[in-house]
Amino acid sequence: MTKPAVTKPAVARRSAARAAAKAAAERPAPLLAASPPDIAALIDELARRGIRIMGVEKAEPGWLHPALPPPLSGGHAAVAVPQAPEKQKPTSLVLETPLRSGQSVYHPEGDVTVMGSVASGAEILAGGSIHVYGALRGRAIAGAGGNPRARICCRKFAPELLGIDGLFRTADATDPTLRNKAVQVWLESDALRMAALD
Repeated sequence: MTKPAVTKPAVARRSAARAAAKAAAERPAPLLAASPPDIAALIDELARRGIRIMGVEKAEPGWLHPALPPPLSGGHAAVAVPQAPEKQKPTSLVLETPLRSGQSVYHPEGDVTVMGSVASGAEILAGGSIHVYGALRGRAIAGAGGNPRARICCRKFAPELLGIDGLFRTADATDPTLRNKAVQVWLESDALRMAALD
């Protein structure tokens, strides 16, 4: 059986038909008229989930009716609210027992409170204030990290050494009338000040 002879015009017609089919396949389909979105159904669904809609932005006027939230215009992107910094943990140290001779407490982050006494030969170094609810007979150095507002308070004043923010005073340089009284010590005009609390 012999094949029929293919002429040049037939080949040209086939090539033209293939090119037309390829062009039709690459051409985007015509857009159909979109039906308006059902905004009422969307708002009802959001309300069932506990989300209240205050307004609708970028909606065509024909999509909305009086029962829906009002249209909005001129809105702007939401801005992230910066989170509040984390609260710092309390930096106070409370000692339930008295400090005995030879014991030393160093707390650079904050205040030190001693519920008992500080014996002679004991030492407290604090970044903040020092509070002694008994007798202060040892060494107390407050504001060790450079805190000039630190204070030293005690119920019975008889220290070996006092210091606030790098200024020191020994026992023999304290006012003898304050001995065995409730006293507070603070820094004022680059000098250690002392006064009775009674």
